[in-house]
Amino acid sequence: MEKTEKMSIMRKTALISFVVLLFVLFASLFVKTFSILLLLFGGLLLSIFFQAISNRIHGWTGWHKGVTLTLAFFLVFGFISGVTYLIGNTMAQQYEQFKDGIPKTVKSVESYLEDTSWGDRVKELTPSMEENGDQVMQHAGSFFKSTFGFFGDLYAVIFLGLFMMISPKEYKNGIVTLVPKRYKPKADHILSKMGNDLKVWLKAQMLEMAFVFTLTAIGALILGAELWLILAIIGGTLTFIPNIGPTLALIPATLIGLMDGPEMALWLVGLFLLIQLLESGIFGPFVRKKMLSLPPALVLFFQLLMGSISGAWGILFATPILVVIMVLIQEIYLKGMLEQAPETDE
Repeated sequence: MEKTEKMSIMRKTALISFVVLLFVLFASLFVKTFSILLLLFGGLLLSIFFQAISNRIHGWTGWHKGVTLTLAFFLVFGFISGVTYLIGNTMAQQYEQFKDGIPKTVKSVESYLEDTSWGDRVKELTPSMEENGDQVMQHAGSFFKSTFGFFGDLYAVIFLGLFMMISPKEYKNGIVTLVPKRYKPKADHILSKMGNDLKVWLKAQMLEMAFVFTLTAIGALILGAELWLILAIIGGTLTFIPNIGPTLALIPATLIGLMDGPEMALWLVGLFLLIQLLESGIFGPFVRKKMLSLPPALVLFFQLLMGSISGAWGILFATPILVVIMVLIQEIYLKGMLEQAPETDE
């Protein structure tokens, strides 16, 4: 009898040890492949983007999904090609002006500092900043780390997105088959809600990006900024990253403004702040109220967390990943708690 109990204890110990070891192995594998999983998630977002356009065309025409998906791809490709053809030359010229104007900007700032009473104090700090320049660049390089290099990562996202775009149901059904039979309907519902919420979030972000791009272009043209198109593209593109993107956009705006003098820099910074105030205070809440809203503090915290784990890609995909996590919490935890909550006597 004692021998049987000892054998039972040994089996339980071995089973627990095996489960713990398996968990550690999976956790280690997840950490090692996290950057690749981010690229997979980027491909998923791209697939949802094309599927949303395809579904809209299908709703208008009733054509076959394969036809509308192909048409969506060529429409997006044609739009990008058309915009590049129309403004590509202007954008290239403005980029060269921006690149060539940076050294002149630095010199103008130095000459401006020489004419101020506190300029000497700033110049005293310059040598130490130069000595630490290499270290700063190393930190920046580690922050903008990538798995296969920037263009390699971009190609991976595009091709993964195209593969998932062609047959999304196969991937969805493949995930559902891994779930026990009694939970398959719930899993199918959760995956559908994730896709729908990500589509709604993407639509909201595209509207906000277009809003910021348009206002920045108009405002920069009114102010007489030569590099108005570069400013508008930077402002609109970085709006994709909530909270952090608009702050980052102030840096190139300041540099471009300084190329025309301190006054223009102040005007451009003021323009960016005004546009972000309108976007975050009026347009953004209006769009998110009708679409999808996330707590700003939670978004910022998750961006900082993802940025510390995986750098720029983590910050870029932090908000849509948070959308997925919120769906999981609502559907699995909160609704599960409500279903299991005991009835109270009235």
